[in-house]
Amino acid sequence: MEFFTESAKVFTNPDDLFYIKTEGSDKNGIISLLFYSLMLGLVIGIATGDIVLTGFLLVVFLIIPLLCKLIHSIFTFIFARILGGSGSFFNTFNLMSYSSVLNVLLIIGIALATLGFAVIIPLMFLVFLWKMVIEIVAVSEEHNLGYAKSFLSTLGIPLIIFIIIVFIGGLI
Repeated sequence: MEFFTESAKVFTNPDDLFYIKTEGSDKNGIISLLFYSLMLGLVIGIATGDIVLTGFLLVVFLIIPLLCKLIHSIFTFIFARILGGSGSFFNTFNLMSYSSVLNVLLIIGIALATLGFAVIIPLMFLVFLWKMVIEIVAVSEEHNLGYAKSFLSTLGIPLIIFIIIVFIGGLI
């Protein structure tokens, strides 16, 4: 029951949840990442009506989000430490993984899309923005950084590096 209560707190009060989680060392954020990613893959697979595709999507939605969040957490941890953060890598990864709870909104959007309601595109945009906020709050709480430095370590510096790489790649 604690798992779903914490999932609800991601929506209602992530600051308090992350403040409590910085003191402990549970793995509920990582479990949330796995659970909600698998549920999203399952719903997409069921919506397609193909059992083989559903099995494939379950494997993909287990591996890809885990690897992406791990890589994102590594870079965020490094940049947060450069900016004066004091948190641990495991807690950074665990807290940032809570953003996958927002996949519930995508699951609802896919269910509505199968009924003919075209809400999935605006819902995806909303989930993307809210995931950014959740990750910034998580880094802020874990590393004792303000929201500006947390934004920089989570999205700002990686985005600047990406733009520079694309610009240099375009010149070559």
